[in-house]
Amino acid sequence: MDEKIAVANGTRIFDRLRYYWTMVVVGLLLLFVGFPAILIGHILRTVFNLEGFIFPFAKFGCKVYLISAGARVHVSGLDNLDPQQSYLFIANHQSTLDPPLLFAFLGHDVGAIAKKELQKIPLFKQGFPLAHVVPIDRSNRENAILSTRRGADALRRGHSLMAFPEGTRTADGKLKEFKKGVFYMAIEAGVPVVPVVVNDTRLVMRKGAGTCIPGDIYLDILPPIETRAYTTETIDELVDRVRNIILPRVRTD
Repeated sequence: MDEKIAVANGTRIFDRLRYYWTMVVVGLLLLFVGFPAILIGHILRTVFNLEGFIFPFAKFGCKVYLISAGARVHVSGLDNLDPQQSYLFIANHQSTLDPPLLFAFLGHDVGAIAKKELQKIPLFKQGFPLAHVVPIDRSNRENAILSTRRGADALRRGHSLMAFPEGTRTADGKLKEFKKGVFYMAIEAGVPVVPVVVNDTRLVMRKGAGTCIPGDIYLDILPPIETRAYTTETIDELVDRVRNIILPRVRTD
């Protein structure tokens, strides 16, 4: 019994060390990949009106982050997507691994709907415009409406976005109710919504645990749903339809 406890304690220590190592990797990526990519990206955007420079570097950084956390990625459903079409990707949210997982493996240059607090992370605020990230201020209704319009405008311009309408991570994996704000963007822009199912990221990096436990994580991209038949009056039907597609595919405790 003492031997088993010792092994378990040793494993927990290793998992915590892996977490700290992953945070170090993130810092190094921001410094040596993020900073120069953002600087050059802003120059290209300002001087030559060129966009998209940052995406290969950001995807590389996300993949390194996932590898450092011990995540083994499995992706299915990429054949459901048209490379020439912009989408609003709607996913369940289990872990801080989810955004980099989608960003790196959706097969599109995809921006995001993100809470404004993320702009406090060094270089994120400067990088958001280059990566078509739309910050949302949930505490201010007028600002939230303005962000919704910006998101719809980005979709109309051909930029795909991802969103996590639960609004927060779930420790047990159980799907929470969806906030409907992001769905207005898809309806206003007339772009398809793609349900995306994330599984087992919470087992690798659990909310609040401060550990990284190596394991398999899964990204399942489901067929797009056209939104042209929906209006702001029938938005609840779209929200329920997407959630009901994702719900039975999410693994819980």
